[in-house]
Amino acid sequence: MHRAFLAFAQTLLIEPRCPICDGPWQEPQAPTSPCRHCRDALQLPPEGIKGLEPLHWCALGPYEGRLRQLLLKVRQPTKQKALSVLVQMLSDSLSLPSTAVLVPIPSWKRQRTNPLPQRIANGLDRPTADLLQRPRVGLSQHHLNRSQRQTNLIGAFRASPHNPATALTSVWLVDDILTTGATALAARQALEEAGHGVAGLICLGRTPARQHRR
Repeated sequence: MHRAFLAFAQTLLIEPRCPICDGPWQEPQAPTSPCRHCRDALQLPPEGIKGLEPLHWCALGPYEGRLRQLLLKVRQPTKQKALSVLVQMLSDSLSLPSTAVLVPIPSWKRQRTNPLPQRIANGLDRPTADLLQRPRVGLSQHHLNRSQRQTNLIGAFRASPHNPATALTSVWLVDDILTTGATALAARQALEEAGHGVAGLICLGRTPARQHRR
């Protein structure tokens, strides 16, 4: 009883804040979505954005402007509420088959790894499987052009299991950003060589075409 009363008192004393900008909350519903100002600034379509090249992909929005700035921040532990809201918006925009299994793409770094793919997969509230491993440390993809990225990713992934009886038929890769697609294609190749069927990629942001034609 005492604990319940304390929780109720905290809700009265703590002013609700927008989980994205941390500004005062003036919406009628609970602060589990962006405030009106953030929704206008992000300009994210409710149905998300989708495409077929270089593989079937679904994203929350283009990796530019306010969304890009936000995705650069949500790796920080203090921004987990903002990340949870973005992942919920992404989940609402998806229409996946009941057989879908999410496989996060692991980071190439041994230290200071990118936590977003795993956190996105966990937040989408669908079955997940850690089927991919990085057998070697690669170079950062950030400053590489398309052909250099493809070369850098040769043999970058190993997938398990190799038992056809346990192979998955509707794997969806999960990453934070889709740029050229070289990482996703390398991951798909490893999974398919292990007998899994890869349906596509789910991500928060898709780099606009004008920025990744290199």
